[in-house]
Parts: sequence; structure tokens; C-alpha cells
Amino acid sequence: MRPRWGNRIGLLLVGVALVAGGFGLLTAVRRRPGVTLIDASVADGSVVDGKPWALPLLAGAAIVLALVATRWLFMALGWGRVGTRTGAGIAMLGVALKGIDGIGRISVRLVRDGRVRVTVSLRRSADLRQVIRRLDESAVSRVRRAVGRDDALAVVRLHVRRR
Repeated sequence: MRPRWGNRIGLLLVGVALVAGGFGLLTAVRRRPGVTLIDASVADGSVVDGKPWALPLLAGAAIVLALVATRWLFMALGWGRVGTRTGAGIAMLGVALKGIDGIGRISVRLVRDGRVRVTVSLRRSADLRQVIRRLDESAVSRVRRAVGRDDALAVVRLHVRRR
């Protein structure tokens, strides 16, 4: 499963769980008119006698959880990615690496400062020496020409999967 689908499914499950929990609480309160959702004794400190750190700790944990969830949402939407994808660069990289077994995923991005970022994901069965040799001999220069940046610096990231 690709990471973006995992993020989307995870966000969907969290959202559905929160909505279901909210509707469950609302229906429980409507069935019992005298029941309150929040016990007000927590706010005045009578429940946490002798523990003045409990409320700030709970508030801090809620803030950290909200920040982590917000970052997760932004990264899932793609706002943390640097640069723009180039179809011509990806196509040229695919042509340059054609015939090598074990190539998983390839990506080419143009970064703001004029660099070209090449990412190649490999399976365990891939011949790493052949991939490096092909990248060094012709692939990177072909990608630079395809994106129109012959003199740009290129950063190549190789990722070998465990499975």
C-alpha cells in the first residue's frame, strides 16, 4: 500500500471514530436528560486534590496530540513536499533504468534552489551496482537535459526496501 493511501485511510478511520463517538455521546445525553457530559468537579480541582499538575498535564497532552494530528494532516495533503514533480524527468529516468530488475518506484523533482532531486526505490532483489553504474553513466545527465537544467546539481536518493 502506498503511504498516501495509508494516510488517507488512517485519517478516514480517525474521522469516522470521532464522529461516531460524538453521535454516541449526543444520543446518550438525549436518552437521559439529567446526565451531564463533563463533570465540573475536575475544573475546580476537587477530583485531583493534592495533584495540581494533573490539569496542566492533560492540557499539554491534548495540545501535543492536536499538533501531531495537524502535522500528519498537512503531510498527507502533500504540503510538506519540496519542489515540483516533472513528468519528462520521470519518463527519462524510466528509460535510462529500463531493463534493470527490481526497480520499485522512481521520482524526479525540481527543487526551488535549482537542484534536481532523483529518488529511486529498489526491491531487495535489485542489482545495486548496476543501478548505481547506470545512474552515474547516463541517467542523471539525461534527466537534467529532459528537465532543461543541464548545469543543475542533482541529489540522488536510493532506497532499498526490506521486502
